[in-house]
Amino acid sequence: MRRVLIVEDDRFISSIFKLFLSELGHEIVGRCENGEKALELCHELKPDVVLMDVHLQGDIDGIRTADRLRSELDIPVIYISGDTSTEVIERAIVSNSYGYLVKPINKKELGISIDLAYYKHKVDKEQRGREKSYREFISELPIPIVIVHQGKIKYLNLLALEKIMRTTYIEDVMGIPFSTFVAPESREAIHQILEIEKDATRKCTNELVVLRDLHGQSLYAEVSAAAVYFNNKQAVQLMIRDVSGQVFLRQQSDFLQSLLLNSDKPLVMLDKNFHLLAKNNAAEALIPSLTAVQTGQVPEELKQVISAACLAGFENYDLRIGLQTKAGHDVKLRCVGLCDGHGTVCRWGITQAD
Repeated sequence: MRRVLIVEDDRFISSIFKLFLSELGHEIVGRCENGEKALELCHELKPDVVLMDVHLQGDIDGIRTADRLRSELDIPVIYISGDTSTEVIERAIVSNSYGYLVKPINKKELGISIDLAYYKHKVDKEQRGREKSYREFISELPIPIVIVHQGKIKYLNLLALEKIMRTTYIEDVMGIPFSTFVAPESREAIHQILEIEKDATRKCTNELVVLRDLHGQSLYAEVSAAAVYFNNKQAVQLMIRDVSGQVFLRQQSDFLQSLLLNSDKPLVMLDKNFHLLAKNNAAEALIPSLTAVQTGQVPEELKQVISAACLAGFENYDLRIGLQTKAGHDVKLRCVGLCDGHGTVCRWGITQAD
């Protein structure tokens, strides 16, 4: 049994609906003739389904009334009308109604429509509940997430908005093709990733791509993807990790490593903790006063000078330092390295200065 409100300004037709509904075992909770009264009764009675005539007396017609019922109370509406004009049908479709019955209406059609509307609304409501939980879940995850359907951005959490797109306004990116934020060299890779939407058995893990934020600035990112249902449609969930810092350090490390191997001057390379990473052949013959450096025991004065350079904001630096060893030898060193921008030494190399 469903609780039904009838909104119909023709009393004769309204009486027929009441008879049909009673014979079908449904409860008629009320009847009215205009949209204003329908809104009032729905707030008071909370019916399961509303039968709504499209053309009503008063200031608001049936379609506008149904729009307000959906937004204010989330009550399913079935339109009843003898009007089959294109304009009216299109308005009814856009309003997301749960049915459109053309007068005259028989009892069987009415019964089927009410049951379908009730159960479809129930499923839709459960789906919205799941999606709300899902949105809350991904919003709390400590990783940027973007939901893409048919190539367009449908949702993203705050981290993705701020760290990947570099904006605070979700309106800046919603509905825009995700490819807009992909560098040309990575568009084919992203295209293949988004194809997961059509094949839920496929997954993608840590694909390295180049993205662009809202301002056109490039960043390296690792993307993992899987198919998900969002807004009752299959979509792709992208988990994005900004690895620009790691890629930059790797490139710089490769450069320093190349410099190390090819240099004919003594050179050693250490990490941010001043531990030895590598040394070239020429370093084997480095003056005795640098023995401590070669074994990873860096003079405290040297640590202080280089750390101070990083704290001053020198992301890439070239320093010449004069030190005196415990044995009393004067030593001139050249330190070349890079900083991560947070006041921490990342990689640096030491050679004997000219």
